[in-house]
Amino acid sequence: MLHLVFGCTAKCTLRYPDSLNTAAAKHQLRPERTTTTSSARPGLRTTSSGLLPVEILEKAVNRLGWLALVYASTWVILHFVYRGTNTSPQLLKYLPFQMLFTAIGVPLGGAVCALAWSKKLPASLMVDIGLLFEVLGALVISLAENIYPLETNVLIRGHSAIAIWVVFFCLVVPTSFGKALLAAFATACMGPLGMAINIVAMGAPNPTPGQWVVLYITPFLMAFASVALSRYVYDLGANVNRQRDLGSYELIEPIGQGGMGEVWRARHRLLVRDAAIKLIRPEALVGDSPEEIAAARKRFEREAQATAGLHSPHTVAIHDYGIAEDGSFYYVMELLDGLDLEAFVDRFGPVPAPRVTSILRQVCDSLAEAHAAGLTHRDIKPRNIFLCRLGVNFDFVKVLDFGLVKMKGATDQSLTRDGVATGTPAYMSPEMALGHYEVDARTDLYALGCVAYWLLTGHLVFEAPNALSMALEHVQSKPIPPSQRTELDIPPALESLILQCLEKDPAHRPQTARQLARALDAVGQTGSWTQDQAEEWWHINMPASQQTITTRR
Repeated sequence: MLHLVFGCTAKCTLRYPDSLNTAAAKHQLRPERTTTTSSARPGLRTTSSGLLPVEILEKAVNRLGWLALVYASTWVILHFVYRGTNTSPQLLKYLPFQMLFTAIGVPLGGAVCALAWSKKLPASLMVDIGLLFEVLGALVISLAENIYPLETNVLIRGHSAIAIWVVFFCLVVPTSFGKALLAAFATACMGPLGMAINIVAMGAPNPTPGQWVVLYITPFLMAFASVALSRYVYDLGANVNRQRDLGSYELIEPIGQGGMGEVWRARHRLLVRDAAIKLIRPEALVGDSPEEIAAARKRFEREAQATAGLHSPHTVAIHDYGIAEDGSFYYVMELLDGLDLEAFVDRFGPVPAPRVTSILRQVCDSLAEAHAAGLTHRDIKPRNIFLCRLGVNFDFVKVLDFGLVKMKGATDQSLTRDGVATGTPAYMSPEMALGHYEVDARTDLYALGCVAYWLLTGHLVFEAPNALSMALEHVQSKPIPPSQRTELDIPPALESLILQCLEKDPAHRPQTARQLARALDAVGQTGSWTQDQAEEWWHINMPASQQTITTRR
């Protein structure tokens, strides 16, 4: 099942031919998260311009490849032009230097072209490499055009070719305002830098002050103009993409981006209701072969229908789903006011036991319905549990991301490739870590025990340097009681229940979410977290004007 969360989180994938595989160690345990506050929303246009949709970035990378090819080809053409026109002895002595610069410019452009068209690097990284190419390419241009000496008594007619290069580049490769500004003026500085290098290293005569100005004032003016032009082109790409409609929803602005796709703020055209739409490129999960994508579409529809059938108020609501014209899967979800439990603990520290009990109880309500419908979440973790304010309710829990959901009795179990166990190692049950695909609801309860441990202590159950080691810890090691890792008071009954959830053998854990909920109710009798307390906490710590929307890369 696809990833149902406001941001595009990276998941750790463990491949098991027969046992644990060291390839798992390559994945991070805790993906990066960024947070923006609603007080900054008037500036979201600027922020979102740094989150161009993947399609726009990929097109920019393709154009970068063509630009690099033209750059390399131009050096070849100019080489023959220089050889054919520079026949005087005075100019022939500079021909070896011109050949040297051609020998640098051709491989530079060719390498960038090959890298861009290989599609081996993420589009955003390739755009950044393109900006570096802009600067280095300008330096080679400056060295080549300044190798021939200027006569001090002759007025210069024309300007540095860097002026054309900097403007042309911003049209081909749009980027954010800050990067465009830095790259443009760094490119303009390559003109005087190249001249200075020629003067110092090759003995070229120093131009007069007037010649310096005439040569290089234009690149700096064009750099200034290109920044504004780049901003326009960049926002134009975002605006064009924003006009795409998915069903009855209009895409408003991107609020997150990651390796699997993008998350957009959207609005229903008739109901004028805001929502979150997640677009996921199918090849990000199942490869890019037609057979894999066709099979993924069938599974997507089946699993989306099953997940959309969940009606617990503590499960994130899915309003719509489908497949976009470009083949991307998409979900339309409710837009929540709050933050996930990982961000919550990072920001506010460990949570008192009564409040933890209240949160876990609500999660159990969501899981109980899913389990009764034959669905196992398989990726319960703090990032997928959202604490929010909903109407007049505070500390209202929403379970997100049924993206790895397994349907009972399904032989083709998920949108991941066959033979791949996907999840988050820090919250992965021993049976999942061992690659047992007959996991059931009790694996979610194990993960929920890990979440409870995190909430109470601010620590993971097991600390490990990489994904493989973390998975092995869950298989082999006994957890330290949470009371030994926090100064907060933890009722013995709650601690015992958490450690029971963390049993290696699923038979020794609570067998159902309902059973765990009843045990939590019993624990909650020794202390409670009331709505009045929750409301007071939210008004003090997260007033409506400071609400957060958590997004992931």
